[in-house]
Amino acid sequence: VVVSNVRHYEALRNAHKAILRVQSGLITQISGDFLSQDIRECLHYLSDIIGEVTNYEVLGYIFKNFCIGK
Repeated sequence: VVVSNVRHYEALRNAHKAILRVQSGLITQISGDFLSQDIRECLHYLSDIIGEVTNYEVLGYIFKNFCIGK
């Protein structure tokens, strides 16, 4: 993948960092509140590139399909 826009590159890099924190949090079983904050941060960076992303839809899907906070 080639990213020619510096702003997009930075947003993708920051989103990737947030995703890595989520993965680490899932492994260490931290609180869902902390995981959701990192997910929101990732969504924020991605929305800079692709437009508005609904937090409730993504978080709803994650909580529905994964055992976060249990």
